[in-house]
Amino acid sequence: MSYPINGFHDFHTILANERKIGGVIEAEQIQLRSGETFSFPVFTNIDYTGSTFYSLGFISFDGVRMIVNVNDISSIKAPMHKKVSEIHNPNYREMKITEKVNYLRRLYKADQGAFTRPFVQEATLIIEDIGIENVKNDLNIDFLEVKSNKVVRIA
Repeated sequence: MSYPINGFHDFHTILANERKIGGVIEAEQIQLRSGETFSFPVFTNIDYTGSTFYSLGFISFDGVRMIVNVNDISSIKAPMHKKVSEIHNPNYREMKITEKVNYLRRLYKADQGAFTRPFVQEATLIIEDIGIENVKNDLNIDFLEVKSNKVVRIA
């Protein structure tokens, strides 16, 4: 799924539609004008007014949460849209997997075994995003048919 990111508009589109498309934005490195560099940052927020982007939030490999003005960014190296299970940042990966498993658990409870089309689509997206191995331990997934780590059928 790794797709390159071409600019702040791509950042905004992916972050705003996270629930519909899944995944996160991770870069190899971000360097600030002060000279500080952060490896494998995962971008969590981008703020804008009108058509002007003014701040960017991210979590570094070390778990440091930062919000920086876009004018303070010197470079962002190789930003990519990736599945949660594919990112290198261990702090954010664990946080996001826990969040999505809890959401999937609530979604499964609300659907009450009816397996409606919206449930199947959303559950499939979540499971493929965080990886089937992260769901097997936490949920009863007898309703899934999986081949090559892809959800083939639900129910």
